[in-house]
Amino acid sequence: MRIVHILQGKANPETLNGVNKVVHWMATYQVRQGHDVEVWGLAASMTPPPHPREYTLRLFPMTRLRVTLGQEIKAALSRLEPDTWVHFHSAFIPEFPAISQFLKKHGFCFGITPHGGYARGLFRKNRLRKRFYVAIREARYLRDATWIQAIGASEIQDILRLAPRADVILIPNCQEPFFARTVPVPANAKRPLIGYCGRLATQHKGLDYLIDGFATYKAEGGAGELWLIGDGEDRAWLERRALESGAMAHVRFLGIKHGEEKLNLIASLDAFVHCSRWDVLPTACLEAAALGKPLLVSRETNLGEYVEQGGAGLVLDETSAAGVVRALERLQQLYENSQLQKIGENSRLLVESEFRWEKSAKRFVDAIAASGSGV
Repeated sequence: MRIVHILQGKANPETLNGVNKVVHWMATYQVRQGHDVEVWGLAASMTPPPHPREYTLRLFPMTRLRVTLGQEIKAALSRLEPDTWVHFHSAFIPEFPAISQFLKKHGFCFGITPHGGYARGLFRKNRLRKRFYVAIREARYLRDATWIQAIGASEIQDILRLAPRADVILIPNCQEPFFARTVPVPANAKRPLIGYCGRLATQHKGLDYLIDGFATYKAEGGAGELWLIGDGEDRAWLERRALESGAMAHVRFLGIKHGEEKLNLIASLDAFVHCSRWDVLPTACLEAAALGKPLLVSRETNLGEYVEQGGAGLVLDETSAAGVVRALERLQQLYENSQLQKIGENSRLLVESEFRWEKSAKRFVDAIAASGSGV
């Protein structure tokens, strides 16, 4: 089967952008399963990223207006072989509707993975502008898609709210397994050592709940320490929040980390936390689980049922600072009773049983075949 994945970016798995990671691994496993796969990246720079890859990566410059297509991508589209499946990744990318119109006109089928881009929470900011944009640009694009992939169960309704007749297929994000690793922890680290990794986006990722909840937990005698790996538009605000709450002495902002350095930091944690207000299925949680870390998640991550059924950690009873406090107190009890190691093993087994790229790559291809597309 011939498949072209299109995204804004370069499918670099070492970025904080989860879309890049997902496209890289989905394409990789589809190649390993015998398919002819290309990734087309819309980018400001034509310098390819250094990461090794098994698929063909082609980069195309973005035009100044963005709603029109450059000559390079027009030429590539005109050379697509019949029965090629084209798949778009993310939402609110101005070029995508224009590309989809070309595909529709020339008889190509295409699919879309919004990667949570239509979540209700994202419409809180610039709501009227986004709704207007959807109405004039993306409504037809969504209607014309043969099927649309939801990554987390909560995303299905977000998609159907904008495209009521869409064929939505649930295919979760997955994770490469990791070899077990033992990493020394700084002698002065306070245990249990709790960590977050990802974009420092307060509203989306619930990081105000995390900082405020952690501060209360410490004020009430909690013994742990909090590490935040990553960067983003809200870092300065979160640092002020930690300082004002009195927790800054026990919170470390470590900045962006990549590769082995990032994985070693996660591996040194006692538990990994993600208390999103909305999400689809965070890739950072799957990385932590693959490293054998217990998870502490909100239900909005779409991981709650998996975590509960697999005994892989704790689920917030309430997505709030108070919910974080109660979860951290319970986590400390588990740490003091030497129970976190077993929970971490359950977390690793959860990834191996439920979140393998082989499974999702095959389900993706099966969905294309079931739609009557591809060869």
